[in-house]
Amino acid sequence: MKKAFFIGCNALGDTLCTTPAVRAFRKANPEVFIAYIAHNATYCRVLDGNPDIDLVIYNEYLWLRGMEGFGIEWFHSLPLEIEETTPLYHFDMNAVCSRDESFHQHIAIGLAKSVGITIQSVRPVVRLTEEERRTARLLVRRPYVIFSRHSNANPRFADGSGAKDWPDESWRRLAEYLHGRGFDVILVGSETDSRFGSPHARDLHGLPIKVLAALLEDAACLVTLENGIAHLAAAVDVPMVELYSKIVPLEWAYPAEMTRREVIYEVPKSVSYDRVVTAVDRLLGNHLPSS
Repeated sequence: MKKAFFIGCNALGDTLCTTPAVRAFRKANPEVFIAYIAHNATYCRVLDGNPDIDLVIYNEYLWLRGMEGFGIEWFHSLPLEIEETTPLYHFDMNAVCSRDESFHQHIAIGLAKSVGITIQSVRPVVRLTEEERRTARLLVRRPYVIFSRHSNANPRFADGSGAKDWPDESWRRLAEYLHGRGFDVILVGSETDSRFGSPHARDLHGLPIKVLAALLEDAACLVTLENGIAHLAAAVDVPMVELYSKIVPLEWAYPAEMTRREVIYEVPKSVSYDRVVTAVDRLLGNHLPSS
């Protein structure tokens, strides 16, 4: 085998959770040329600079149509030289979610199994540059706490609220508390995500995804729903309080390498403000500024 191609039509969190499988493949096949074909969404650029991948192709077809019509003709349209011995590995989230034995393991393990690879670590792989870190440092005042209030996969209840939502009033109250203790409170997400307009927090929605990763890297704490940004935080091991909806298995919440994470595994809208602020204070510990 001289080349291997991986393909994934995934959003941010699922893309990140494929990277341990690619790392394991690279370790077992150090001389193989590895190409990864991802859909052309900004948040998939977490693959840029990945040390285990030789070439990343962001494909507009996958972004617009997913795997519909996927076939040899489309594959030959890619800027890749295909050889008879070149294997294609497809990261299929549907397969992970349909097999009970995979569903109740960490998502990265299920994705690795879907392409026949055994992994030693579930921690996502992200390579940051000094330029990205410098940009992140210019955007904030230290110390700072980050809020991530949205998720792409957020089924709706009958009343229209999201299954992963924590009430805006609780977010506002937490922002006011942390701002009063001397923290710069930063709201992050996509450019289309809603804001709650708190005078105690600043919006930095729509940042390049690797600048956001660098911002997370130096945060005193992240407070987040279960979403792609939580997986991004796992890559840089930021202290994190995660409001983890019961619509996905608890096993997906725990990369073994993360040592500073508190998971609240309940329907988020039922979780009290006091429970969250207590968890945040435990993680901030000695980093908490004086009043």
